[in-house]
Amino acid sequence: MKAKFLLPVVVGALLLGAAYALLKPPPSAAPSQRSAADGQPASPPPSSSQPHDPPPAQVSVLYARPNVFDIVVKGGKRVSEPAVLQAHQGDEVTLRITSDTTDELHLHGYNLQMQVSPERTAVLKFTASRTGRFTFEFHRIGLELGALEVYPR
Repeated sequence: MKAKFLLPVVVGALLLGAAYALLKPPPSAAPSQRSAADGQPASPPPSSSQPHDPPPAQVSVLYARPNVFDIVVKGGKRVSEPAVLQAHQGDEVTLRITSDTTDELHLHGYNLQMQVSPERTAVLKFTASRTGRFTFEFHRIGLELGALEVYPR
């Protein structure tokens, strides 16, 4: 009788393990994911109501945030997105710039430029092939808007 129920339990456990491996957050995603090796206390294992039951599986679905950044400049200041944007090497990155002035955006390190004008949103799309920290600015008014940090895979 036990053998009848063992196969579905084993298959279910394998599927949950594979789903967790595919969907788990990266190590630096949240403080609750840190281990004692990081200097943070490890999360206690989930408690079980009966000693013979396996702990309940916890699978969290993560939605990948595309590397699309909407940067708005008003009155000579960046008013949206954080000052430091982050991506990984090989990612497609899209910068969408909306500004109330005409200027030229320059992404240093990649040596990419584009014209920005008040009547439209300028779009700069590229592959993050180089790692490091790269500032981007409006050239004419000399306004540094922020930086793009590209991390290795």
